[in-house]
Amino acid sequence: MSYLTRGIKGLSAAGDLSDSFRPQMTSLIDILTLLLVFLIQSFSAEGTLITPSSDLTLPISQSRLQPTVAPSLEITSNAVVAEGRVLATQSDIATQKTQEIPGVLEYCAQMRAAQTDTGRSLKIIIQCDRSVEFLIVKKVLFSCSKAGFTDYSVLVIED
Repeated sequence: MSYLTRGIKGLSAAGDLSDSFRPQMTSLIDILTLLLVFLIQSFSAEGTLITPSSDLTLPISQSRLQPTVAPSLEITSNAVVAEGRVLATQSDIATQKTQEIPGVLEYCAQMRAAQTDTGRSLKIIIQCDRSVEFLIVKKVLFSCSKAGFTDYSVLVIED
């Protein structure tokens, strides 16, 4: 026997494989299944649940909380928008003497009526452009609270 064939078990002097290595298919399939499950679970399925409006510049924050599904209001530099519908314009809000915004109040009342679980606090997500004056944001929040929404989340860009 030569040096080459002596060190490898299973090779005969003729060089053919008598006891060739055969992987166990059951074990390989088990390993591949576990790897697949691990990759699926580690894949970030949370993603973006809420798509920010294209005309918004969201504030930057270091918060790591993920947004949950809830009704959303967009406070752009021109108007307050919900589901593509303009609820009030910025000029109308700025000239109002009262804190209530009728369009926002009506939208929030509709969203509250659509809520099925009345035992939970009502949540709303506010998407606000960073250039909007706080007085306008305050009026929007007041109108939401007047309609019964008590849990606010502000959508931000993670830093």
